[in-house]
Amino acid sequence: MSKSINKHSIPIHQDNQPGKEQSGLSDMDLMSHSKEAFSKMLDTLELLPYRNVNASVSATQRALQVAQQSGDEALIIRTRLIQADIMARQGKVAEAGRIIRQANEWAETHQHNHLLARSHRLLASFFRRLGDNESALQHAVISSQLLPDDAIPPLRADHLMMLALTLDEVGAYDDSTKHFDEVLNIAKATDDTLLSLFALNNMAYTRFEMGDGEAAYRLANELRDIAARTNMQLSASHLDTIASIEILLGHPEKAEATLVPMLRDPLSRKLGDLNVLPECLLTTAEAQRLQGKLKQAQKTLNEARHMCREQGLTGLMVRVRLQQSEMYAAAGDYRRAYEEHKLYHQENEAKRSAEREARARILQMTFDAEEARKDSEYFKEMALRDPLTGLHNRRFMDPYLDDLLAQSLINGQPVTAVLIDLDHFKEINDTLSHQVGDTVLVNVAKIMSMTAPSSSALARIGGEEFLAVFKDTDAECGMLHATRLCQAISSADWSPITGKMTVTASLGVGTTTGGNLNRMELIAIADRLLYEAKRTGRNRVIGYCNTTNTLE
Repeated sequence: MSKSINKHSIPIHQDNQPGKEQSGLSDMDLMSHSKEAFSKMLDTLELLPYRNVNASVSATQRALQVAQQSGDEALIIRTRLIQADIMARQGKVAEAGRIIRQANEWAETHQHNHLLARSHRLLASFFRRLGDNESALQHAVISSQLLPDDAIPPLRADHLMMLALTLDEVGAYDDSTKHFDEVLNIAKATDDTLLSLFALNNMAYTRFEMGDGEAAYRLANELRDIAARTNMQLSASHLDTIASIEILLGHPEKAEATLVPMLRDPLSRKLGDLNVLPECLLTTAEAQRLQGKLKQAQKTLNEARHMCREQGLTGLMVRVRLQQSEMYAAAGDYRRAYEEHKLYHQENEAKRSAEREARARILQMTFDAEEARKDSEYFKEMALRDPLTGLHNRRFMDPYLDDLLAQSLINGQPVTAVLIDLDHFKEINDTLSHQVGDTVLVNVAKIMSMTAPSSSALARIGGEEFLAVFKDTDAECGMLHATRLCQAISSADWSPITGKMTVTASLGVGTTTGGNLNRMELIAIADRLLYEAKRTGRNRVIGYCNTTNTLE
């Protein structure tokens, strides 16, 4: 049983808690003329992607501009390494690998110990993502050996954590535990609760993999105790680890109860856990099946299958097959269980083959000098995206909508544009901070991406203003999509981010058929209807045909 999405994962919703893991990097910090001060700022920025990849994007882009203006090659390469870390966490592994390798070569040539240590640390992550555990361990060992004695404690913990993870994955569990303990000691000494939770989660899952349920459960209880003492909510990743351990110990009813807070109501699920929810659903379905709750387990498994398809999680879809096979067997339908099990093996082998091909392709791209020149394509793409939310920006959306309307003129298909503006967003910035406001924007983008049809185009076009464009969509369907977006935003659990302050949006929906409106005219209609939604009470959708949908 492999649960790599859960094991060693960073609980995303922790990024969103006010006052937790904020970058603390102001423009004044970034624009400091002192190279020493800028270097110290990079000490903080180097660790930010691990804890909050969303917050690190714009700060790193600004830092790279400052580094390039300074002309200091070491600072430029150091900042590029941070950017590569972000790219790898966003799935751009080959591009990140090229940057890290080039930085490593420069550091070797110039005998720059800090950059050598950091590049080896990131090469360990690179090879770990590819499943090459031996190479990952080799680089993790070198990175820990090269790290200067005076490195700040959080940076040392980061290197030790990678060393512990790679030792764990080659089966050196005793050595792995020793280094995890060192991470815990640093976390306690620096009062870093989040780091303690990361380490304990990894240690608990390691013991779970070894089949040592009692030791795993003791570590899981430590997780719960720390969360209770510090009033910090455990993430979906943590809860799934605990539930898996409870199943191992023969307590599926406890496992189901552990995950109930995450799964009871789809609209109250924590925003940052969207990517981990299918994993939790699979664990819940297993717990329910083991209790004999077959109808309930099947319903949960069906939801897991739907989310895996929606999010393109092919690896988890293979596990859905296995769970379905066991479900049929539990119901006494052995013929269907056998057929499902055959499909599981076929798809699992296909997945493994695809993974091998992907690893080979990434390695070729990473170490091919010709491919290295294609970095510019990535930065061209980045120019068309909003650095904070990752959605497209107006630079992308304007020509896209022009082309769509030109096609509409030819094929007569309708096009719907929806303007989304967050209600009372200035209050969030003024009351809670701009950092919290940024977190809200990031999570609104997540909600939109999860809720809108996959064929739609989404963009952030202003401060708190977003645009969704639906091709081949008439006014009625456009209203339906917009209403779902509005409900998803208002019904989400925002309390970990904004406390008692609610987050809602007003939406204006404009539709044109046959290209009878140009882009500016269509947006103007949506904008007028958005203003009407604001004027008549907010948290509502007003569409092209003057129909309204007020959300209570």
